[in-house]
Amino acid sequence: MVPCDIVKNLQPFVECVTVCPECDIGLGVPRHPIRLVNEEKTRLLQPATVQDITVKMQVFVKGFLDNLPDVDGFILKSKSPSCGFGTTKVFASADAQQPLHRHGTGLFAKGVLEQLGDIPHIDETSLMDSETREHFVTRIFLHADLRLHKSSIRELIDFQTRNKLLLMAYDQRKIKILGRTLADHKHQHFVETVAAYSNTLHEMTLVTPSRTNLSNTFMHAFGYYSYRLEPEKKQYLLNCIEEYRKGSLSLRDLRKAMIPCILEFHVDYLVDQTLFYPYPEKLDNLHSTRSNET
Repeated sequence: MVPCDIVKNLQPFVECVTVCPECDIGLGVPRHPIRLVNEEKTRLLQPATVQDITVKMQVFVKGFLDNLPDVDGFILKSKSPSCGFGTTKVFASADAQQPLHRHGTGLFAKGVLEQLGDIPHIDETSLMDSETREHFVTRIFLHADLRLHKSSIRELIDFQTRNKLLLMAYDQRKIKILGRTLADHKHQHFVETVAAYSNTLHEMTLVTPSRTNLSNTFMHAFGYYSYRLEPEKKQYLLNCIEEYRKGSLSLRDLRKAMIPCILEFHVDYLVDQTLFYPYPEKLDNLHSTRSNET
């Protein structure tokens, strides 16, 4: 398990599948260091034992991922020769003293990217950034929601309805493509509809939505009840949206400012929108950022 508080905080709400590729190919604990070496091609070597464990790792990665049940995301170890995502040192040779660069990707992480494509993934260092963390956690629960609700066109339509504003914040153009995919479902096999819908949704959520997009979406939601507010309260919420847009208010605090009015005026459409509840409400300690890494 990656030693990070946010991972521990997530555990009550997810089912974790743990893996240590280096242990699983027999390197043991403790073990001699391994490193990525880029000669004619990138290899995984253990200098102390003069072992080339590239093929062994590649075979393990393919077998593990081929037999992995449906998962909604990966949290991997930063800088690891097996699990690092663009943070791993790469050396010119097994005995080089200094790395060529520090932007390599470990062989297990490389396999995840190649076999599972756009699945949400992150390392524990990136989890310390609040916006990156928010995006990752939102995506894994969005993926899970879709995975559990794509057995019928009715489930897909319900999914689209509940997630409409959240998806609008990601990409207004592509949410229209999602809508057309559902509208045209009678003209193709259902499995094709699911594939087209899933591919578009995964593609449009790859990049963190901008503050401008999110602010505009919250303004859109605000329009559902703004006419019922007293002038002072209305101005307060408008200020909150603007402060978020400028970067001086967190997304969490913007949600906390708007939700009470949604509940007070019983705006059922907004109550169901994942824009305001993108992950379990009890996950309050999501914003704990202390790492246990030494």
